[in-house]
Amino acid sequence: MESRMEQAQSNSGVMAYLEVAGNGEINPSVFPIHDEVVIGREAQDSLADDKFLCIPEHTVSRRHARIRRRGDTYFVEDLHSFNGTSVDGDRLLPGVWQPLRDGDEIWVSSVQMQFHSLVVPERDSTPTIITKAVDATEVTRIVDATEVTRMIEAPDTSHGDVQRIVQKLHAMAQVGIALGAVKDRATLIEKIMNFIFDLFPLAERAFIFLKKEEGGIPVPVAARRRDGTIEDPDKVNISHTIVDEVINKKQSILSVDTLSDRHFASHESIIAQAIRSVMCVPLIMEGEVLGLIQVDTSTDPYAFKEADLEVLTGVCAETAVALKNFQLYSDIERLLDGFVGASVQAIEERDPVTAGHSFRVATYAEHLAQAVDRDAGPELRRINFTRDQLREIRYAALLHDFGKVGVREHVLRKEKKLHHADMRLLEQRFKYARACLEKEAYRGLTELHIKHALSMADFRDEKQKLDEALCEECTRLDKFLATIHRANEPAVLHTDCAEDLHELRGYAYFETDCDTQPLLTDNEFLALSLAKGSLTPDERRQIEEHVVDSYSFLILIPWTRDLSGVPAIAHGHHEKLDGSGYPMGLRGDQISVQTRMLTICDIFDALTAGDRPYKKAMPLENALDVMWDECRVGHVDSRLFKAFVESKAWTAV
Repeated sequence: MESRMEQAQSNSGVMAYLEVAGNGEINPSVFPIHDEVVIGREAQDSLADDKFLCIPEHTVSRRHARIRRRGDTYFVEDLHSFNGTSVDGDRLLPGVWQPLRDGDEIWVSSVQMQFHSLVVPERDSTPTIITKAVDATEVTRIVDATEVTRMIEAPDTSHGDVQRIVQKLHAMAQVGIALGAVKDRATLIEKIMNFIFDLFPLAERAFIFLKKEEGGIPVPVAARRRDGTIEDPDKVNISHTIVDEVINKKQSILSVDTLSDRHFASHESIIAQAIRSVMCVPLIMEGEVLGLIQVDTSTDPYAFKEADLEVLTGVCAETAVALKNFQLYSDIERLLDGFVGASVQAIEERDPVTAGHSFRVATYAEHLAQAVDRDAGPELRRINFTRDQLREIRYAALLHDFGKVGVREHVLRKEKKLHHADMRLLEQRFKYARACLEKEAYRGLTELHIKHALSMADFRDEKQKLDEALCEECTRLDKFLATIHRANEPAVLHTDCAEDLHELRGYAYFETDCDTQPLLTDNEFLALSLAKGSLTPDERRQIEEHVVDSYSFLILIPWTRDLSGVPAIAHGHHEKLDGSGYPMGLRGDQISVQTRMLTICDIFDALTAGDRPYKKAMPLENALDVMWDECRVGHVDSRLFKAFVESKAWTAV
């Protein structure tokens, strides 16, 4: 036991770790640093796992950088890497040692990580044993964990106690800062485990219990040994005696020499695991037990003392706050997701013919962003998206058409070049023109008969000629009407106006002797002669204004910093690289990568969607050919579209 206590004393001072930010290929992680660690792409046979941080990223060199401890200071050195190492934006010269401070941001090529340094409180050379009057061998300490403020008691006047408590408070402050920066539960668990084994050098095992769902009971979610062995939480052996007491009574427990403790020694679970010294502390927030942390050892009966229990209780208090924050963040995310989903649903209720469009575009955009993030080609290798940026892209895609809520419904739902009512009116005009032709013809026959007193045979001859002329003219009208029906179908690609339509434009029928009426009005001709789509210039202007309206709505939402780009991304989804898009006519680099991806997904869904009554879904190969044409004429980013095609971003929908 003496050697282990000496080990505990030698562990006072500085500890440090690297927090590695995740991307499409690398998961977020925390890596503890002892005396030295090498950072590189491939594991080194000559280095132990705790001395080599493997970053499986092609831009990272095989041996890229090294961090070394000298005294209480850590230094970083670039090992003549190909893509370099930077600290807080300053690139390091190879072979030059750069001192590190807590919070420094390190870039190993394109991989971001943050350095953290913590001061570990010194430990006394002899254990403090808390005894109870019941029995000299019973050394259990039980503390009400709901009163965390009691854990930091008034120090003695001796310099050593003051020094120890100051170090303890400083360590707890560093723990609080580190946990406060965590944004996901997996990273939180990883950090806590590192803290436990650094703060308690004699701890052999650590367990974390958390609730998997609100109202449930805490279950094991992490189990680890000091040597780094990670155990399956579902198969780990634990003492339910201690766990149940901590959860039910909301008390922190310290048991020194547990096998001699009458409170626990009779329980088989403790005997079976040979637990000699244990600390178990609940994670409590607003009176609710969110989980617990247990630290134990099977070799040293005096591994932990009261000061350790105080530190662990403080760590658990900080952890409970972080867990509660995660819960609040999750609630806020669900609220925002629900609001966005309801908003999209409201838009699509006004325009059933495009139902599902926004959701499909959002899914395409997410898959494309992930594909771009993984792309190792020279054109896209430097484009990386964080988890927050992927979420930002999704929200922008979902809400990109929100401004359509302000477009008049008859324009929004226009299926063909002529509105349904206008086409019915035009068809009735054809019937009226036919009736007028017949009326004029038979009136002329009657006047001819009166004037010349035609014989029956002559009258029959004149009527036959009249019927033949009427039949010919009615056939011509039928051809005109068929031309109109064909011209009324919107085209996906540019088409020329039919010659018959020009002939039809000059056709007029006699309503009276001296009054003629055009069969086709100028506005109808303008609509039917559209080279592409179904909207007239005025109607297209109204539709195009939905982009501005979307932006005007989205900027009213108080987006958090990680979602602040949503309005701008959605605003430019109809811009084109050559400046021919709208609403601002942006060119090239003026259009963000996120917006370019959204444009590709929006066009692709418009071409392939099968729910549009005014056109059939375009076969995949034809749609891709059309979009390659858009790339060739400089409308769409060909690099991103290539990634879209190679990843088949549409297949998961």
